[in-house]
Amino acid sequence: MKLFCSLPSPFARKVRAVAAERGIALDLLEVDVFQTGNGVAEANPLRKVPCLVTDDGEAWYDSRVIVELLDGLGHGPPLIPDERATRLAVRRIEALADGLLDAAVLVRMERLWPGRTPEQRSAAWQDWQWAKVDGAFAELERRLGGRGYFVGDRVTLADLAVAAALGWLDYRLPDHPWRPLAPGVAAWYAAFAERPAFASTAPPPLI
Repeated sequence: MKLFCSLPSPFARKVRAVAAERGIALDLLEVDVFQTGNGVAEANPLRKVPCLVTDDGEAWYDSRVIVELLDGLGHGPPLIPDERATRLAVRRIEALADGLLDAAVLVRMERLWPGRTPEQRSAAWQDWQWAKVDGAFAELERRLGGRGYFVGDRVTLADLAVAAALGWLDYRLPDHPWRPLAPGVAAWYAAFAERPAFASTAPPPLI
């Protein structure tokens, strides 16, 4: 299976971490979605990564769909539990982590998007997105509650989604310190980041 991705992408990292946990080998095709002719548009009409192309040529997107597909493959306990209430709890944490990322990515785009002049960049817009990020951290802190996992007593997609989001914030937006907002989550992440399957998906160091 081929995965169109950017290695720094937190959504792609979530997918790659699920594959690593399940022991699934993916052929990574690193692309810049802002460039043409890279094959992404032919596979995904939204022109976004990650996009998984299975061996039969079928394309799957976005990350929430891809991780569910991968969780049915490989080996080991499922990362998305079968039991309805637990499954919904895992998906809710994933939605919280993805929503945190959606807001943070908008901050980064507002800062860097070449189509805007410095005068056109909105500090108020960035503050509004940061309010969402900070609110997500308050909820993550409450949901974790000092436990070892976000849902249940073993690793699930919820943990991988949150860890991918936190890793991206440290990587791309280190000027907005989140650890004072969520000390319990910070302690959890310090330990979880060493988990071999997740650590193996770390993006390349910034130059």
